[in-house]
Amino acid sequence: MALADTEYCEASAIKNAISFGMMAAHDSSACAMRHKSEDVLRLKAEGKTTDCIAREAGVSRSTVTRILRYVERASAG
Repeated sequence: MALADTEYCEASAIKNAISFGMMAAHDSSACAMRHKSEDVLRLKAEGKTTDCIAREAGVSRSTVTRILRYVERASAG
């Protein structure tokens, strides 16, 4: 994740925590998931298998499948 993306996620987390009275930790986990999703998509674009993507991105096979299905559905609609 680029530094600008990290700064954006941190700023967004603080803004949301203040706006909604929530703890910023919730938003940082969303940023972490976004980073994992970007890793999954990058590895898929490199032609890696689902097992390899899961290993390299540090997520389960079902998470890889879920992310790829979500992107496929979003691009089809």
